[in-house]
Amino acid sequence: MVATVLAAVGEPTPVADDAHDLAFSRTTPALPTAELTEETREARQGAPEILYVNFDGGVLQTGCGNDPKNDCSTLAHLFDGYVGPFDGNFSQRVNILQETRKDLADFGVTTVIERPPDSVDYTMVIYGDLGPQSFAGIAPYIDCEDGRRGDTSFTQGFTSSNTGSTVILQEAAHTWGLEHVDAPFDILNPFKSAGQQSFQDECFKIVANTDLEPTSGSCNQIHQKFCETGWQNSYREMLLLFGPSTPDVQPPNLEIISPEDGSTHVLPTTIALLGEVTDNLHPQFYQVQIWDNGEPVYDQTTTGLDLLLVNPPEGPHEMRVVITEDGGGMAEDTVRFTILPEGSELPEDDDEDPDEIDDPEGVESCAVGEPDSGPLAGLLVLLMLGATRRRQQ
Repeated sequence: MVATVLAAVGEPTPVADDAHDLAFSRTTPALPTAELTEETREARQGAPEILYVNFDGGVLQTGCGNDPKNDCSTLAHLFDGYVGPFDGNFSQRVNILQETRKDLADFGVTTVIERPPDSVDYTMVIYGDLGPQSFAGIAPYIDCEDGRRGDTSFTQGFTSSNTGSTVILQEAAHTWGLEHVDAPFDILNPFKSAGQQSFQDECFKIVANTDLEPTSGSCNQIHQKFCETGWQNSYREMLLLFGPSTPDVQPPNLEIISPEDGSTHVLPTTIALLGEVTDNLHPQFYQVQIWDNGEPVYDQTTTGLDLLLVNPPEGPHEMRVVITEDGGGMAEDTVRFTILPEGSELPEDDDEDPDEIDDPEGVESCAVGEPDSGPLAGLLVLLMLGATRRRQQ
């Protein structure tokens, strides 16, 4: 039997929102309505949507409208033509992504944080350093029925997933044709409440700005499908625009790429346990479970398989890894390796240097104390910060 000591020292699991983000007070400007032409009047109803949250910032282009594929924006002058990247860590990005996906769970909208290919139409929200602005986020206009499709809008780089997802969705929703309302817990309210906001299935009065000044509304051709003139049901309009969500029937795939299957290592040694996750919803949080020779040694929620095995016990090891995504899809892989006592010689056909640490380039090991030298020597599994390695399908 293998006794196992676990020491998580790096990347956090999903975290609570930062209190200071929940209390922000910013103005929300009244937005113009995008001009409708014969080309843009075609109904968008029932067509799935891709929402790209751009955490990387970029140089904004002018003279090309609000085309996200080319980082075009009619608001580029507000930011001197440049938006800085989000300065949070990878786990914060995934927390914001997951919270945004949760708010869109009922609708046919797929949210990603890697830029889609040019062959695909998408809406982009740039999430980062907007400079000294008074607003939490801004869209170029209200695009009734998402007639123009594929717009670019902006959100300040809040670290709170609650705040960030709400502002992302409000700005994206403006480019889909939704307007501000006076309901505190609707995502389209111009204020960020301390509670959870969502697309509410109820008619609320349309307002122009943070003063909650009533207005008759600009997109009544769609509002009136569910409400009286000047009122809006954001939930029903989202369903009409993008249809209901479809179940994620594509499970992830896991391939362990380190250590090499069948490899041999001599104590003392540190071995990288790395896996490549291929998933249509990459990245996201997974439940990662590991068994060593049939004994459970690790069970955490994280963004992938990126661990270190420090001085595993002598003998053969069969390490089975199972990952489970939020939707229940599972993947697993197994790797086998052998640990020899200190001073042993590696087999002649093994090119490894016994004095060399099997550590991936650019990842620092952490000293966590001497391993137990008794018969139940521990297997230390260290979760490393910022060293996720995955590929997207």
